[in-house]
Amino acid sequence: MNSKNLTLLFVLSLLLVGCGSKQDFSRAAVRGIVKLDGDPLPEGVIRFIPSEDNKGPQASVTIHNGIFSIGKDFGPLVGTNRIEIISTDDGGFAPDDEQALEKMKAAGIKRIKVVTIPPEYNRHSTLTKSITAEGENELVFELTSTSAKKSN
Repeated sequence: MNSKNLTLLFVLSLLLVGCGSKQDFSRAAVRGIVKLDGDPLPEGVIRFIPSEDNKGPQASVTIHNGIFSIGKDFGPLVGTNRIEIISTDDGGFAPDDEQALEKMKAAGIKRIKVVTIPPEYNRHSTLTKSITAEGENELVFELTSTSAKKSN
């Protein structure tokens, strides 16, 4: 065997050893609703990030008309998870769509209504939920926008 074949054999053996070290995580199905100022969140993403003593991969699922659902195979890890919720509602227009922006300008539309969620629910979130292996994981998130907080 030449050195090229030995190198290839060595690399393949390393890959095979790496494939055998799969970790098994206990996951659960979850579903629920996300509301912003009392209304269902039109479009978004909810992330379940293992926290405290819970270690492993995060799970995320899209939100449509306030509702989200993810099965056990791809669901969050059982245990405590930090929750991040973001809106993906861009008002129906991409910010770099110049033709759409020109049409809006011609129609007298000055501002696109974009749904935004305050940072305390996403990148600076302190929301947590305990996900159980048994029973229903039905979650409800009632979020408040910054403008609603100021008016109270």
